[in-house]
Amino acid sequence: MKKILIASLLLIVGINSGWTQNKDFRNFSWGSPIEKVRAEEKAPFFSKLKNYELEYDDKLLGSNFKVLYIFNEKNKLISGIYIFSRKYSNSELYYQDYSVFLKLLSKKYGEPDKEKEVWNSTDTEFDKTNKKQAIADGNLNLYSLWNTERTAVKITLISIGNEVPSLQIHYTSKSLDELQDPIELKDAMNKL
Repeated sequence: MKKILIASLLLIVGINSGWTQNKDFRNFSWGSPIEKVRAEEKAPFFSKLKNYELEYDDKLLGSNFKVLYIFNEKNKLISGIYIFSRKYSNSELYYQDYSVFLKLLSKKYGEPDKEKEVWNSTDTEFDKTNKKQAIADGNLNLYSLWNTERTAVKITLISIGNEVPSLQIHYTSKSLDELQDPIELKDAMNKL
């Protein structure tokens, strides 16, 4: 009886962990059809961009952002992006938002696998110790990356030229296997 109870508990835990791992971006798994995303996404629809992108408006921690779903040519979900649309008069506040979301992502996925600072200027006149000002001036871009079993997650804070800094969080499928038609995949494997 004890063995049956333990086996049942392990089965339930395995099933539950399988359910939670199937959600790769928001409430969808990689490979979800465009029709399913369109029918089940709860955020307000904004627009269909090109043939393979859907855009929605939503809020996260009180900030407005765009949710962009990207599909392959078979209309299967392959990537998702949060593009924060909050505008500040003080550009240094973008660094604050980056730090908040970096901490949240680190809490969810652990320490980043890679963190990178890219300085846009070779000018040595600016202060490299003041990252907030460097971002405001367009001299610094920040990147942090996590790799899960199925997904590459990247947060970026970039500014190009005199543009307002852009805070984005990218989720990208790491495997194309579940996105491919099994017959086409088998045919390709035979030809390789």
